[in-house]
Order: sequence, then C-alpha cells, then structure tokens
Amino acid sequence: MKILIGCLLVAMTLLNADNRNIYNELGISVGATSIKNESSSKFNNMGGSVTYQMSRYVVSPRFDLDYVNISDYDGVNSLVKASVNGVYEVETETKFLPYGLVGIGYENVSSEVKGEFESHLFVQGGAGVAYKLPDGYKARVEGKMLQILGGDDENNEMIVNVGVSFPINSKPEKKRRVVRQVYRPRQAVKPVIIRQQVPVPVYVNSKECSIKISAPDRDRDGIEDRRDQCPNTPCDFSVDGYGCPVKTTMKINFSTASSMIEFGSIRKVQNFANFLLSHRGSMVKIVGYTDSVGKKAYNLALSKRRAKSVADKLIDFGVSPARISHHGMGESNPVASNKTAWGKAENRRIEAILSYPNSRRR
Repeated sequence: MKILIGCLLVAMTLLNADNRNIYNELGISVGATSIKNESSSKFNNMGGSVTYQMSRYVVSPRFDLDYVNISDYDGVNSLVKASVNGVYEVETETKFLPYGLVGIGYENVSSEVKGEFESHLFVQGGAGVAYKLPDGYKARVEGKMLQILGGDDENNEMIVNVGVSFPINSKPEKKRRVVRQVYRPRQAVKPVIIRQQVPVPVYVNSKECSIKISAPDRDRDGIEDRRDQCPNTPCDFSVDGYGCPVKTTMKINFSTASSMIEFGSIRKVQNFANFLLSHRGSMVKIVGYTDSVGKKAYNLALSKRRAKSVADKLIDFGVSPARISHHGMGESNPVASNKTAWGKAENRRIEAILSYPNSRRR
C-alpha cells in the first residue's frame, strides 16, 4: 500500500493542470483513525486515502478508497474501505472552500475477529476545508465519522485526513468538443443547455440600461416580469426565454502581446465574479478572441492565455474552479471587420458563456 501511495503521488506531480477545464479532481491524503471511541478518541492507526471527485455538479459525487494500518487492536492488521460520497462545497470570497460530505461504503477487515471486528457496510459523514492553490490545486483538511451497519457490535470510527487534490480533465471531453461547435459565428449565444429550451435567446440592449422602465419588464431584458425567473439580470447580458443570463462580452484590456490583465480591467472581472457568486447554479466558459494582426497560431495561443488569465482571476475572487472552463479561439468568429481599428478593437474580446446544468426549468 505504501508503494501504491508513493506511485500515485509521483504520478500526480506530473499531471498538467494548465488547461482549466476542471470537472474532476484526484486527491491523495494521509491521516489517522480512531477505532476506540467509547470513552475518548485515540488516533493511533495511520493510513492513506485516494479520492476521485466529479466536481461539475452542485453536490459532487466522490469515490474514496482508504487504507488503515491497525496498531491498537489485537488480531486485526488493516482495514480497506471503499465508499461513494456526496460533497457540497460552500463558495466564499476567500481562498478557503469549506465543504461537507455524506456517504455509504464497505469496510473489509483483515483477520476478522468474530462478533467484534468484522467486515460490514457503513455510513459516514464529515466536513472539511480546502485552500485553493495556483492552477486549481487544493490543500485539504478533513474529518469524518463512520458508523458500522449490521454488525453484532456496531462500532464507529473517527478519521482525520490531510492532503492535496489535483484538477484533471475527464475522458468524455470529446463530447464537450461537439458542444463547442455550437459557438460558431453569431451562434455563440446559444449554449447547448439553452438550445434545448429556447431556440432563440433574447438580447439586452445596453444603450437602454440608463432608462428606468417599470413593470412588466423592470430589468429591460425583453422577458416580462411574470415569466422572468432571473428578475435582476444586469445590462449587457443576453438572456434565454426565462430571462436568465446566457452570455456577455467583457471588454478586458490586456498589455500588447501579453495575457496580463491591465489594472483598469480588474474591476470588471471582480464585478463578474460577484455576479457568479450570486448565481451559484451556473457554469461559465471563458472564451478568448483576438483580431487578425499576426500569425494565426500565435493569436490562438494568445487568446488561450488571455482566457486563462480571466479564469484564474475569477478563481482568485472566490468562484469555484469547478464552475469555470476556458478556451481560446484566436482570430476566428470576428464580430466586426478587421480592416478598421474600431473593428479590431471589437474583435479583441473575452466572452463569458453561461449554462445551467442542474436547472429544472422547462
């Protein structure tokens, strides 16, 4: 088991997490377990854990594999536990990410002691806090309590783990590439989740943002208040047939040939982060574009770096990495002519495309 954990640790350090299409996380941790909790807890049994979390959901499925070396119970050498858990993360405006979990699993006991220490099903619950590191990495501290089910002596265990998790891209990413083909010229306003609900989104006219309009459409998004499920949509957002935001274009300024966001644009990113924190059921894809000046390959790489910079800044402002992906499109999909300075400025843009994967709207 020590060799297995060591190999996993080495493998994880070689993972390339540079592309922040973060929908899954692989974690590794070490910890201590107390199996005698009648009078007081004694964390004398050391072990390790490997976890795989599908973080694209509001309540994220997590699969745990735990090994515990037993040192304070005669006749029992080790425990191997496999469990399925649901994890709920609470977004904050800091780098700390509290979370809770509940789950069910099976514990296999080596050298069982009949009627005292046997292999059985269990349920568990716990809480932890993650600290967000660069590139989607997280340091974690977690505590769990496990209750044995169906045994003659239904004991409980207490576990404390410390570890790290790594963002990884899932194999089904090929399916997401098919979805991205929806975002072609003039069609980027129709993300797949919206296309299934409303064929043609309604557009917000940003020039009317300063005009106060009373009912039946107070937020001026073209959807009457009686049908508007997102009644306070900011200006400059496209909305779906339910009045909920699906796309906005962010006028982010970058230094020439650089992916560094200029100081004057930081506030725009922060405002968008605040919007995402108040719409926690949404996922966002950051898409970067350039004008046609320079070689296509260079522009594509530059657009990817700029989209990543915006995604990283959103994470710095408290948005969960699990909700954010980023992509670069280079000089493709121009919204204006690249023959004029004004057109080039319009084409140098960052688009934010929202979707609601867990929405129950029909």
